[in-house]
Amino acid sequence: MEKNAKLLLAIMISIVFLVSMVYGCSNKSGEETSKPQAVKEQAQGPGTNSGEQGISATGKSHWGDKCRTQFYYIAPGESASLTFEILVDADLAKLAREEEPGLKKEELESVGYSVHYSGRSVDSFSMSFPVWVLSEPDFAVKENERILFTPPPGLRIEWNRNGEGTIVGASYANNKFEVGKLTLEKLLGNKSAIQIKGPNGSMYSLTPSQKTVTEEFHILSVTFNVTAPKEAVLRQNTKQGGVSWKGRGLGFNRVYDRINERYVISGPAYSRDCLEQR
Repeated sequence: MEKNAKLLLAIMISIVFLVSMVYGCSNKSGEETSKPQAVKEQAQGPGTNSGEQGISATGKSHWGDKCRTQFYYIAPGESASLTFEILVDADLAKLAREEEPGLKKEELESVGYSVHYSGRSVDSFSMSFPVWVLSEPDFAVKENERILFTPPPGLRIEWNRNGEGTIVGASYANNKFEVGKLTLEKLLGNKSAIQIKGPNGSMYSLTPSQKTVTEEFHILSVTFNVTAPKEAVLRQNTKQGGVSWKGRGLGFNRVYDRINERYVISGPAYSRDCLEQR
């Protein structure tokens, strides 16, 4: 009897030991996998930390997507030259070349920043792209007539008065250049033509053809000199700055990153390469 009791006690001690070992290994494994995941999520971009944005401690002072948004990091009390770019139309490009902009800096100065406009430039150039077009002589309209031709759902078509329409939007594309990259099979799906309601409500079956168009583009680049406050400004509301010409221009935002004790200033980015990706 005593022998059996000792054997049972030994078995119970072994079970407890094994359970503690398994739990310890599982817990350690969870710690090791969760830590890199947290670092990974933080490194992907802005997050939230007590109402303020948090950016990963990558050691970089400038990073971002060259076709969307870029970020500059400034330590308290330090200065930096910040350049942002946007794609603009011909009218704004002309204004930017000929006139000095208005500087918006009041919000930033109210929390201790120093903001100065440094300069701007406009890069104008021409590029050619394929587009899909439709043509129908019956769709030609006179100067005083309205263009009211109804495309099928999912397509957007811009018509000129000569009866030519450019497909500027489809299920798989947001603009005419993206549409131009689609194959005819992808554009039409399982159909052989596009059904459009034309003049007098008549239905037309039109097959797209591809042609190359050349257009002029303008990229506005603006540079600012910014000095960050010496003391940490912990405000939840984003403070903005920028420049404008008759109400149009570009701007940037600031937040304070508590994790890395730096200011983060973000604004638009664009380059010629971005047009190739459209």
